[in-house]
Amino acid sequence: MSVNFALMIGYFGFLLAALVLHSRPVASPWLFLLRSFFPNWRFFHALGRAPRLYYRHQSTGTWSDWHKFMPRAKRNWSQLFYNAEVNLALSEQNLVDHLANDLADCEDDAAALRLVTYRMVERLVCEKLSGCAGLSAYQFRICLERPGFDSARHAAEAEDNTVLLSPVMPYAAGVA
Repeated sequence: MSVNFALMIGYFGFLLAALVLHSRPVASPWLFLLRSFFPNWRFFHALGRAPRLYYRHQSTGTWSDWHKFMPRAKRNWSQLFYNAEVNLALSEQNLVDHLANDLADCEDDAAALRLVTYRMVERLVCEKLSGCAGLSAYQFRICLERPGFDSARHAAEAEDNTVLLSPVMPYAAGVA
């Protein structure tokens, strides 16, 4: 038996064992820090509601409407080989997914505000709003949405499915 064949058998054996055996969450704080290098694989578990990030801002005393963070990207053939913008958007959505998973493990709202993923999402929203003129404050929320959900037509359902509503934060340019 060749070494390549043995490695291939070992690899498929590992995959089979990973599928059959149920794993437990990583509890080590050092390994927990490495999770940012890996995508969130929970979407393979079940089809259900996905976390979506919405933000709004206050300019000249009035609040804007809620804006969805990740609209669908337009596709073209040049993105087949180099697709930096969409890859960045996917990694940012992965951050939102991690925050939603962390929120499920939090015992109270005060603990959620201390999460590293919460602070990262807060900075992400602040960065996305950096081009707005006259910005004085901002706020974001995370809603669990079913596939094909249109928040503009179903605003009440979006309010019901909100798992996190941040406090109103003052905007300071360049502090992100």
